[in-house]
Amino acid sequence: MRLLLQSIADALVYLRRRRIGVPRPRIGFLGTWEALAFAALTVGLVVALMLLVDPMVPGLRLKMPAWLIIFCERITDLGFSGVVLWPLGLSLAYALVMTRVGDTVSRQIAASVAARLGFLFLAIAPIGLGVAIIKHALGRPRPHAAFMMRGPNPELTFDFFIWKSSFASFPSGHATTTFACAVAFAALFPRARTILLLLAVPVAATRVVLGSHYPSDVVAGAFLGTAFSLWMVKVFAARRLVFAVDAHGAVIPMAGPSAGRLGRLLPAALLPAPPSSTAVPAEEARQ
Repeated sequence: MRLLLQSIADALVYLRRRRIGVPRPRIGFLGTWEALAFAALTVGLVVALMLLVDPMVPGLRLKMPAWLIIFCERITDLGFSGVVLWPLGLSLAYALVMTRVGDTVSRQIAASVAARLGFLFLAIAPIGLGVAIIKHALGRPRPHAAFMMRGPNPELTFDFFIWKSSFASFPSGHATTTFACAVAFAALFPRARTILLLLAVPVAATRVVLGSHYPSDVVAGAFLGTAFSLWMVKVFAARRLVFAVDAHGAVIPMAGPSAGRLGRLLPAALLPAPPSSTAVPAEEARQ
């Protein structure tokens, strides 16, 4: 445990002290002013959804066909942060420990793997934790809770710092994690970008069908997860970690270790045993 904690501390210090390269990374068309304009547009969309669409959501689950509810219940947990963060965290911990043991080549491979796993973990975990705190502090009732409330516009009620799960609707934690995860993995694997983002949409939409969130919750969570993950791409790319930056500022993922080299990180018990020198020759076996 001490070795792991020291490895984590060293990795964070290394990330903070790593020199920022030139040119600076540029994510798509998003410069500073473009990003601010996009954020303002998203806020306007969220407000419009709150006023025009969210009032129709309480009680919506009761009107949905049974097969759709069952399907949504099957896939909605893909947006649960633990589904992604536990495997990532355990893999990252193992890779960090391996950076301190073994031969030089194995340590270099482990450092390369740890950098990529660290990027994924940092692109997903902090924003998920932040949204969990924010939504409990804001205290917006979930649609199934608002459906039981009296008075006009219960969906616009905010009971601050109530700290109840049924009053933790805005923004959606599932949508935040889903889109942060999709964007982070898409940055590492650009060829799968379209598929990853298309899969994120139905997973996030299940929260509306199941009566756990309003459309405005999902849109706000998707924006936060996407924005934070893109920012983390820029943090790593600026330091030339995991990502390279071309002369125009475009971010390009660096090639990682091959499958054969990754095998050096596996415990000896998982590696195929070498041929035994005492094996019976084929000629003798046929006699």
